[in-house]
Amino acid sequence: MKYRNFKILAFALIIFSLSSPLKAQIFKGMIIGGVNFAQMNGDQSFGYNRISPNIGIGVMAPLNKDRSWLMSMEVLYNELGAKEPLDPFKYNTKIKYVSIPLLAHYEDKVGRWTFGAGLQYSRLIDVKEDWGLPTKPIQWMDRPDMSTVKDFNRDDFSLIFDIRFRIWERLKFNFRYQYSIVPIRKDVTYYNGFLEGSPDYKSWQRDFYHNALTFRLIYVINERSTKDLDRNINREMY
Repeated sequence: MKYRNFKILAFALIIFSLSSPLKAQIFKGMIIGGVNFAQMNGDQSFGYNRISPNIGIGVMAPLNKDRSWLMSMEVLYNELGAKEPLDPFKYNTKIKYVSIPLLAHYEDKVGRWTFGAGLQYSRLIDVKEDWGLPTKPIQWMDRPDMSTVKDFNRDDFSLIFDIRFRIWERLKFNFRYQYSIVPIRKDVTYYNGFLEGSPDYKSWQRDFYHNALTFRLIYVINERSTKDLDRNINREMY
């Protein structure tokens, strides 16, 4: 059941963008593939060390007459998480989502540069988490109180900023930044490795948030070629 909605949305996007010549002049279909460089704020590990796929399909449609303002929707298989290669705790987490971003974009007259922002809803489908904790606490080293660690939320809502530019004809390079706007895990207690009640004992709580940089290639199925756009600078044909 967890992949059923993904398949339905993917099929609907393909049919919606390619079903008739009329729609092909209005809606752009997109095939998307790339990688995330991800971390989680709040897990006491640092660096965009989790490298994982970001792949899917999407559609883009104009919002105004001259087609400089656009909106897009995508359906993605999207892996996020965190990885700490140097810390003694060796925290390593991979979180798999089906993600649906909805963005508004501004595009220049010839479709060379596109800038966008929007929101993304993600539904959790699988988690693999390894804290890599040493058996004995290390004094002055941050350590979670595992009794306070809850499951990740099944739903993630993220803010997205998006830049893309044409590499060649219908192929575009895309940079995207995303950050969770609500915690994906709340109220994890950390302490400094000392026994509770000792003079040096300190503790604090953290919430977890996704924080990711994404680099992708986007192939636009039915976009006008550069020669066509040069001849139709008023963009009457999309």
